[in-house]
Amino acid sequence: MSPDTSNTVLAERYDAIAYAAIPHPLTHPDRLATVAAFLGMDPPAVRGCRVLEVGCSDGANLIPMALGLPEARFVGCDLSPRALQAGRATIAALGLTNIVLVEEDLAALAPEHGAFDYIIAHGVYSWVPPRVRDALFALAAGRLAPNGVMYVSFNTFPGCRVRQAAWEVLHLHVDRIEDPKARLDAARGLARMIGEGGGKALHDPDEALRAEFRGIAQRTDSALFHDDLAIPNDPCYFHELVAHAGRHGLRYLAEAALHTMSAAGLPAETRNFLMTLDPIAREQYLDFIRLRRFRQSLLCRREARSDMTTHSQRVGAMHVSADPSLKRAAEAGKVADLARGLEPSASGQTSARALLDTLIQGAPAAFPVAALRGHLPASPRPLEAILTDAYVASVVNLHVHPPTLATRAGPRPLASPLARLQARAGEEVTSLLHSRMRLPDPKTRTLLALLDGTRDRAALGAAMTEAAFDNQADKANAFVTHAVEQFARLGLLLA
Repeated sequence: MSPDTSNTVLAERYDAIAYAAIPHPLTHPDRLATVAAFLGMDPPAVRGCRVLEVGCSDGANLIPMALGLPEARFVGCDLSPRALQAGRATIAALGLTNIVLVEEDLAALAPEHGAFDYIIAHGVYSWVPPRVRDALFALAAGRLAPNGVMYVSFNTFPGCRVRQAAWEVLHLHVDRIEDPKARLDAARGLARMIGEGGGKALHDPDEALRAEFRGIAQRTDSALFHDDLAIPNDPCYFHELVAHAGRHGLRYLAEAALHTMSAAGLPAETRNFLMTLDPIAREQYLDFIRLRRFRQSLLCRREARSDMTTHSQRVGAMHVSADPSLKRAAEAGKVADLARGLEPSASGQTSARALLDTLIQGAPAAFPVAALRGHLPASPRPLEAILTDAYVASVVNLHVHPPTLATRAGPRPLASPLARLQARAGEEVTSLLHSRMRLPDPKTRTLLALLDGTRDRAALGAAMTEAAFDNQADKANAFVTHAVEQFARLGLLLA
């Protein structure tokens, strides 16, 4: 007998064990529009765009977008009443009027919501039955703007074959257990037993499956229940998704993370083979070679103009910022290596090295490319070419609509209203860079919640002296001075 995958049952599962929704930087309209523009499309302007997220949960991904893009319009739909209620409470607390979260089936989304420039389906395609996958692409076919972009994530083969073997074992063990918490406990217990207590493997390849079980034993409740134990959970091959989208008049554009399309690091023989393939076949064979498990793909209408090649001349009209990988390279003392990769024949203080140093020092700011040109050493390589390679390698981020934030704390620091709200409730806050971070120190969260733009440093010091430093004013003032600058570096302060 087939498992029940009706909307009612799916909603009950998400209400039984809360889904730990988070913001996903790769789904932000700026990211989607930047990739599209980089590949030759003319995507809708981000400032006033219309965005739909299906499976929006409590709006953890959509609400920060609505806060940062007040002229845009956002619609989120989901089946979980509990998640939607939590999201609406956050929207009300922030006073947002450009976003609605609706309890609607994506297959029957109300016509009055209109068309959308960007459609986001994160964690949906592999985790719904075939009829809903069809409805998802039918929705995009009917509602996506002519030059719009759709983001869809999915579990994929061949990498998910190992995961699938583990899932089948767990389902055999837990599917007769009705209580959700008991299911989780039983799944973790068996995963731990197999992963750690199976003795010496009979065959070397068995270690991959044992490692999978060890990983499952460490999963959060949300990840284990809504992914490993999800019903349905149907990975597919990349070419199957492309064909499915094509039947609805959609075509593959690129990956939201462009660097995952690169053949960098592969042997020359492999790279030469990949060069003989058309773009879709190349992506499929990259999945084979890299044993890919998960994709975050971008789709557009079949008739939308793009050619899957980079358009470096468009980079000159964009902004550029340091990717987190560049910041990690700076901490490890490896920026020079990255610069040599971008200007391999140069020596000394190169344009690439000066560029990377500028971005690191100015982080998290996004600089207009045109303004940088006159401040860098001369180079035989055009700045656009350097930035193109750095972007494809995930060393820098490009933006068609960079976030509005402060890189230094002003006299009366103003933190993101969402981050202030979250700091009063728990350890995790969302930055203006559309990323989630933990602030485990209670004093740090107390200070962040106070940054509403009405207090200068003296007032903040006085408030912290009373609230968190047992009337030790010197310590409180020193803490404030240091912490507000760190907030700026983390992308938590508004300009």
